[in-house]
Amino acid sequence: MKHTYMTFEGAVSSELCDKLIAQFDENNYEAGLVGGAGAGLVNKQVRDADRQWAAKGDLVECILTRFIMQANQEALWNFDITEPELVQIGRYKENQFYGQHMDCYVKGSDVIATGNGGGVVIPMLSQRKISASLLLNDESEYEGGDLFILDETVKTKKQGTIIVFPSFMAHQVTPVTRGVRYSAVCWMGGPKWK
Repeated sequence: MKHTYMTFEGAVSSELCDKLIAQFDENNYEAGLVGGAGAGLVNKQVRDADRQWAAKGDLVECILTRFIMQANQEALWNFDITEPELVQIGRYKENQFYGQHMDCYVKGSDVIATGNGGGVVIPMLSQRKISASLLLNDESEYEGGDLFILDETVKTKKQGTIIVFPSFMAHQVTPVTRGVRYSAVCWMGGPKWK
């Protein structure tokens, strides 16, 4: 692998990031769930953050998909990827965090999205392979909330930055100590690893 992760600083304008945040009603956020052994459960020891989902085909999905495809090629990962999952908008208020975890999993079926209209059960014929996170608000609006990938801090927190990495890389978001941090996260899957 040429790169552990790829950073596209300032890939999305501040104006568009602000519009993306504004399109989600602050009253519609719900507690984020965890995967793994406690899949589909709220576990605030592992993840204390709120989320909601963008509609399929939303502009933010198109943007993140483009950068996932670019990173897959430029980083020489060349993973066999097919289609993105729904984009999750994350909100981290003071003291909220997401402990170290990986995004990849393989299951016969899973609840991919719960919220904004109920759960959607989709047979998982693929596996998450690439994750992408778009930093939606300005770093002056919060402290903490650092993204670590494999125990390395992603250096930039500039609004509009997109970070793309293989979904099997362990990563975390440290507790926010002041303000609120917003992000948009997308996962791209493909055929199961061989």
